[in-house]
Amino acid sequence: MLKRNSHSGVCTLNFFPNGIARARGSFQASKQQQGFTLTELIIVIVVLGILSVFAAPRFFGTSGVDEAALESRVISMLRLQQQRAMQDSASPCFGAVFTAATGRVEPYDCGATVDPVRIIELPSALTLATISVPAGLESAIRFNSLGCPVSVVHETTEQACGSARIQLTITGATTRQICIQSQGYIRPGAC
Repeated sequence: MLKRNSHSGVCTLNFFPNGIARARGSFQASKQQQGFTLTELIIVIVVLGILSVFAAPRFFGTSGVDEAALESRVISMLRLQQQRAMQDSASPCFGAVFTAATGRVEPYDCGATVDPVRIIELPSALTLATISVPAGLESAIRFNSLGCPVSVVHETTEQACGSARIQLTITGATTRQICIQSQGYIRPGAC
């Protein structure tokens, strides 16, 4: 049995013969209500409001998904062609062809037939445009043995790095850019 000494505030616990311990004393249950304060509820509502404005459209909307997927695929294809050009420096003819009429981006492998799986078909809602310096790289590019973008003339006349910078623009619900720097760095974003 639990006994409390009123002068010292010490409680004792006594066991009953059946092995159950009982606590007795002047312990009283708290009469306070359990719950959230008004301030906590307002903070939660404000945080949920902010998330619904910025995060929900990202999760529930499909705007820009096609553009981002196409951007990723084109960058991957360009980087592969660039690596192949650096690996096989005897054949200066690896690159890409941009065909606006058919809506395709396809790798160029020294005139060899390209596996149809490697050809990127643009969805009908998207367009691809090229902006290049100097002119002449709007429809096709090649990579030299250092991985720099050069014109198609490179197959017959070797061209050095630093002469061309190419920006591809994918337009649909949103606009995405791919930049091929003159030294060969391929990245998402404007040049």
